[in-house]
Amino acid sequence: EQKNPSLIGMITSPREQFERIRDNPKILVGLIVITLIALVSALLTLESMSGALEEELIDFTEDELLIFTLVTQITTVVMALVIPSAVILIGATVYFIIAKVANREVSFKQLFSLFTYVAFITGIGGLINALLAYFITGSNPEIPFTSLNILFADEGPLGVFLSSIDIFAIWGIILTAIGLQIVAKFSKPLAWGIVIGFNVLMIFFGTMLAIVGQSLGM
Repeated sequence: EQKNPSLIGMITSPREQFERIRDNPKILVGLIVITLIALVSALLTLESMSGALEEELIDFTEDELLIFTLVTQITTVVMALVIPSAVILIGATVYFIIAKVANREVSFKQLFSLFTYVAFITGIGGLINALLAYFITGSNPEIPFTSLNILFADEGPLGVFLSSIDIFAIWGIILTAIGLQIVAKFSKPLAWGIVIGFNVLMIFFGTMLAIVGQSLGM
């Protein structure tokens, strides 16, 4: 009998979970759990930022404040429900194309399952940071406690770069590279090269966007 992959097992025995994903890919339960984690994290972050928002909205009338709060809450919930699935879908699609170009025998479902289970780790990181920001008074929820930026508290382009160097993000990179070797049968150089390359590009574009935003006064 084939065993189902375990989300908790991604912490204790990731290689075993990747082997299970290859033989018996599962998606639904993992996706629901990750979406719920994202939703709780987003609501905690919103609550943590409420004090700063109130100061910026001090000139709003009571009705305007009510509408703004309602729209912000609805937007936060919708984004939290949509973004995890969208990110996993994009990741699975990109690597599925790469797998086909590299002549690797792997199904889209296997890759979607792989990225779903890896997202559990990064999701936990987001939840931990949201909880810490919620309970520690005066902290900035935009600066992850588990990132290098916690030492510098920089909010500019450098802050974006330092925030991307995060314990859980690095953990996710390592798991993705290992998972691609087991699930998609990527060679070690191919798996590590592509995963690191994509993440370097994402950090680069994120930093560049911050530089552009700063120059435009955004």
